[in-house]
Parts: sequence; C-alpha cells; structure tokens
Amino acid sequence: MLAEVDENLLKLSGRISDLDREEAHLKERISEVDAAFARRKEEHHKLRQTAQERTIEVDATDAKIREYQHKLDHDIVPYKEMEFLREQVQILRQRLDQLSEEALRLMDAVEEDAKKLAQEEAQYRERRISLEQEIQHVSKKREELKHEREGLEAKREEILSQLPSSLRQHYEKLRTSVPNPVVYVNGQTCGGCHLRLSEATLLALQEGREVVTCEHCWRFLVLRWG
Repeated sequence: MLAEVDENLLKLSGRISDLDREEAHLKERISEVDAAFARRKEEHHKLRQTAQERTIEVDATDAKIREYQHKLDHDIVPYKEMEFLREQVQILRQRLDQLSEEALRLMDAVEEDAKKLAQEEAQYRERRISLEQEIQHVSKKREELKHEREGLEAKREEILSQLPSSLRQHYEKLRTSVPNPVVYVNGQTCGGCHLRLSEATLLALQEGREVVTCEHCWRFLVLRWG
C-alpha cells in the first residue's frame, strides 16, 4: 500500500537524520580529543622548554663565576674591583646552587612527564581509532538505509504510476497537509479527524467497489479486517 511505503520512507528519513547527527557528534568528539591531546603536548613542551632554559641559565652562571674567578686568580685588579668580584662570585655560587637544584628537579619532572605522555598518547590514539570506527559503522549503516530508501522510492513511483491521475493528485495533496492520508475506520468514525462517518460512506466501504474518502477531512478510508 502506498501509505505504508510513505510511512516507511518517513521512518527511514528519520533514522538517516539520526545517523547524520550521530556522525556529527562523533566528529565533534574527535575534535575535542585532538584538542585535549594537543594541549597536553603543549604542556609537556613548555615544561621541557623551562628545563632547558634553566640548564642554559646554570651554564651561563657557571661561566660567569669562572670568568670572575679567573680575573681574581690571574689579573691585577684594583682592591675595590677585587672586593666586588669576590662578592659577585659568592652571590653567583649561591645562585648556581639554587639553579642547579631547580634544573635537576625540572629534568626529573620532564623525564617523568614524558613517560606519562607516552601512556596518554597510546590511550589517545586508541580512543581516536575507536571513534573513527564508530563513524565508519554509522556511515555504513546510513548508506544501507539510503539504499533501502531508494528501493522504497522506486516502489512508490511504481505504485503511483498505477493509480488514476485524480487519486494520485488527491493523495499527494493530502500528504502536504496531513501525515496520514490513509486511515482506518474506527467503528463508525474516521481514524484521521475522528468525526462520525455517514451511513452512505460506511456502506460504500463495506461494498469495496470504489475508493472511499472521509466526507469531513477527505482522507482515504480503509476498513480494519479481522
């Protein structure tokens, strides 16, 4: 029956739309997962960069101490400058101790974080593959439903081609205004508008010799057998 085909087409279109939304959501999840892992890598990069900067600062401070100490040991310098250099060497050595300790702590942190990052990357890639597989499954299911819909659309055209032009036009016109152009008769009332049908309409239905429509809403009427 044409109405059943249209009902199935409507259901298929709804399922296809649901799959479209599901795929969009899965793609959004992939974007979120990618962005989260990118932020995580950036955090590790900044930590490593800080450790490298601290190591460079250690080397620079050590070089400055050696420079000042070399002047004290080998150059002839005025007394005030000598006192200044000695004071600077002492200050720089204290600073070097602090920097060295911090650099070691940062290098340990980088090493530990690199291990965590490797584990997180494995989890990230596993999660991404899982989401991509879900998308493939959704896409495959959607293509199957589209193929099924094409078959129903072809069947619909075949049924329509067999109907008289007047009935076909009336049916298509009804479809633009109501979701159920064909309805069952419930007792003595129309299953669409729920108004009581005339005796003449009910008799015509029982005789089954012609297509009968509701005199109120103009839907096509069908008797429920069994």
